Amino acid sequence: MSDRFEKVYVHPSQFPDQVFHDYLTGFAAGKINHKFHYDSVKQSQKWLKIHETFSPARQDETCIDAYDKCFQKTAEIILNNDSLNLIGLGCGGGEKDKLLVSHLCNHQRTLSYYPVDVSLSLAIISAQKVKGAFPDLQVQPIVCDLLQSDDLISLIENKKRKSIITFFGMIPNFSPDEILPILNSFLAPGDLLLFSANLAPGNDYLTGIEKILPQYNNELTKEWLITILLDAGVERKDGSIKFTIEDDSQNGKLKRIAAYFELEKNVRLILEEEVIEWQKGEVVRLFFSYRYTTPMIQDLLHSYGIDIVAYTEGANQEEGVYLCQKL
Repeated sequence: MSDRFEKVYVHPSQFPDQVFHDYLTGFAAGKINHKFHYDSVKQSQKWLKIHETFSPARQDETCIDAYDKCFQKTAEIILNNDSLNLIGLGCGGGEKDKLLVSHLCNHQRTLSYYPVDVSLSLAIISAQKVKGAFPDLQVQPIVCDLLQSDDLISLIENKKRKSIITFFGMIPNFSPDEILPILNSFLAPGDLLLFSANLAPGNDYLTGIEKILPQYNNELTKEWLITILLDAGVERKDGSIKFTIEDDSQNGKLKRIAAYFELEKNVRLILEEEVIEWQKGEVVRLFFSYRYTTPMIQDLLHSYGIDIVAYTEGANQEEGVYLCQKL
């Protein structure tokens, strides 16, 4: 019977009361939490379609090679480790974690894979994708909100093993001051961190961001982002989604692409017993994505005692893959 079920662990950060609190807080503040764009199967599928269409990791062979090279280097570093945890934070569709597992799996090594995502749908998709390719692997999907899961690493079984933590495509969607302390707390000395960052291509930071703006400012992405508003009772005629490039309020050197819903009418929503009122002319932030350069990444990680062991970039310089180690 157990073979017919997928056992999923749900962290308290994604218990219904907490999720609804976060949902209301975002609507009241006019700043939608990113996690609600992945909440339903419908949203997850829309995101996967965007990823397939625009992600350099799916469209650029040299970017795919960059991941493969970093994974080969990872396998070399952990060659003599016979017991490992692979923890995929923000596992998404699981393709990159599956490729990494292909480099780590061997008959002499005990490997456990924990696909972690805020979306139940994506956590299960990743778990099944990796288990389908490696049926003997121990796989345990986990659903949580990383910003409220400081204790996650201590709850994972076999935590005394050396850990490899992946964080692919996620760091752009968090303020670095929020997410880096959490990532740092997850890493013990000697543990490895593999992550990817969206980069600004070329020698001019702002020009590079402007070049890749169409990867965000398109109908597929707008349709994905507006889903949460439509499900809450907002109508398409109430406003429109606009994209902009803005400075990070905490770090003046960093910029991010942001999407706002600009209200063209007054909107009154009733969410359970809560009344949300938005006025014509106001904007509701739906999304943001930071763009980095490799020197920026190096400086940020170094400030947390994390060193880059190796990194590769795609030929178009739009995505970098970083292999890091906690000192």
